[in-house]
Amino acid sequence: MVKVTLSGMMELVEYISNKVGYALILMFCINITATQARTIEGEAPQSRAAVGQIITPKIYTIYNISMDEKASTSSRASQIALRKAERQALDKLFRKIIREEDHTRLPELGDGQVTELVSGIEIANEKSSRVRYIADFTVHFSRDKIYNFLSVLNIPFAETLSSPVSILPVLEKDGAAILWEKNNDWRAAWLDYDTVNNLVPVRVIMPTLANRMAMTVWQAQQGSQIQLQKFAEQQNSRKLYVMNARVINGMVQGQEELELTIFSNEQDQTVYKRLISAETSPEKTAPMTTGDLTYLYHEAIKQATYWLDNRWKEKVMIHFGTSSHLKVKVEFDHSDDWFEIKKRLEKISLIRAVSYKKMTIDTAQLEIEHSGDVEQIILTLDQENLLLSPQKTNMEKTEIEQAELTPPDHTDNMDAIMIETPEENSWILTLKK
Repeated sequence: MVKVTLSGMMELVEYISNKVGYALILMFCINITATQARTIEGEAPQSRAAVGQIITPKIYTIYNISMDEKASTSSRASQIALRKAERQALDKLFRKIIREEDHTRLPELGDGQVTELVSGIEIANEKSSRVRYIADFTVHFSRDKIYNFLSVLNIPFAETLSSPVSILPVLEKDGAAILWEKNNDWRAAWLDYDTVNNLVPVRVIMPTLANRMAMTVWQAQQGSQIQLQKFAEQQNSRKLYVMNARVINGMVQGQEELELTIFSNEQDQTVYKRLISAETSPEKTAPMTTGDLTYLYHEAIKQATYWLDNRWKEKVMIHFGTSSHLKVKVEFDHSDDWFEIKKRLEKISLIRAVSYKKMTIDTAQLEIEHSGDVEQIILTLDQENLLLSPQKTNMEKTEIEQAELTPPDHTDNMDAIMIETPEENSWILTLKK
């Protein structure tokens, strides 16, 4: 925000009076007064969802922990807020990286034990009075300490963020279905929901003219895989989900329910369905008022994002005792590509160590040690737009050709062919463009 000094304001007023007269001066002063009023009262903070869109999320960082604590002194209130923020962030981290059924295996930790797992704290929007403290916290956890903590308990976990998925929020209410309309409160709820702490980032497709022409609400509700895949390609999105919310009016006022149905461009059928009501979550305390569907929307989005996260977890879950060493040949066209590949490899938590063996002007020989199996590291690299594929040797090519020429009645002899394990193979790593 630009601050105007008193002397500077007087000079500006004098200049304006000489040029355009006092009418514009009055307008200028009114505008300055309004600006000052907004500054004193405090500007409305950006929505948490909007903040999440700006952030490039990190797997071991939890964002947007808002605290508002009271105590005998402001200092005491800030200490309470810090401890609660760390604990709340740890709960969110475990919800993000481990399976729901493993939560009961987690021990109760003291405040000191929770703090021991924290590697850093960021504090924003601090406000305090004599007995009150308000702030937003970003909590960074130590990957090594979390890894060791879960290894002792032998709890598998996921530490790979998915690439973003796109969603189309369709709302069925009072006999009408809407998608792109301004009064789609279901879409507004998605835009306001904070998904920055999820494993699967979510991008809500906006109602542009091109999108309106490419997809109608009827087409979205049909859940046709072909139609959704075509639209996903237009959006440059790998995964597209239709989030269909049907509001069911209850017999008694304030007892509405919401039926959530999800379609995907990956399957030609319903992939998820759930009925959301006021009794769905134990967090619901206040009764719903007629026409107020905020809670149902919030709970439905929570269930949908939790389902997305769990699907992804099953693909990238790391079980202790599984690790691999890969011999990798990196191929690139320019030195800038090589530096970009190195930077992306350093971001991947699954990779424990990288040994550099040999370099040429367009290749690099590496040995990568990583957690999990080969399929998981391939999927993880794919999220960073890195393609890992096996390098076939001349011997392997010959064996494949011989196998193709083998008559059907001699298929039993194919067991004699020596096949290398994925860890023993040489691999090619390239940057997707």
